[in-house]
Amino acid sequence: MLRQDYIPKHEQLKIYQDTDMFLINSDTEALGEFIEVYKNDSVLDVGTNTGALLLYASLFNPKKLTGLDINEKALEIAKKNLEFNKIENFELIHDNIVTFTHDPYDVIICNPPYFETKEDNKSNNSYKNLAKHESILELKSLVKGLSRNLKDNGTLYFLFLTSRLEEVMCELHKNNLIVKKMKFVYDVNKEYSNVFMVKCVKNAKTGMFVEKPLVFDRRKK
Repeated sequence: MLRQDYIPKHEQLKIYQDTDMFLINSDTEALGEFIEVYKNDSVLDVGTNTGALLLYASLFNPKKLTGLDINEKALEIAKKNLEFNKIENFELIHDNIVTFTHDPYDVIICNPPYFETKEDNKSNNSYKNLAKHESILELKSLVKGLSRNLKDNGTLYFLFLTSRLEEVMCELHKNNLIVKKMKFVYDVNKEYSNVFMVKCVKNAKTGMFVEKPLVFDRRKK
């Protein structure tokens, strides 16, 4: 069932979501507020789902917005969301980043499925499984596809599980994606960080800054 919501902190941006599919959450908000885009940039959102991160990117008025997803139903809703918010300079592509090759982009945004969950522990909802679990998209193949489609000196904004930080850093390094900025995300009710975000620049010199953490507090005031 479709319902209309709005992008957190940007109530002017409305978004339709299907309650049977993966909904925007704190990961979406964290990464959306982490990205920076310039007006002449071409932007690719990998695993765009219903287009929430494209809506965040649209706030910077970039040259071109592209959403990539293997879920055709999600892309239909993303199209509805972009058109409803009067965004015209977009393209939506039904494909898998593992095989997708395009003229390289200036900026890539990616909030991928990051749970290594056994088949018998997954839900019966195939849409949510695609959005949350590495069922057909392993980290190694994902990062390789991201690098292939990013320009030299282009920027990748990426979010992943903190428990897999070492693995992520290794794959980024192997694919010449140099981490320039990192930020850990916390839930105020949890002791440890659940996810982290990085800004990478392809073939850049080494040198990284770690920003102050982002802490979500969903308790009612």
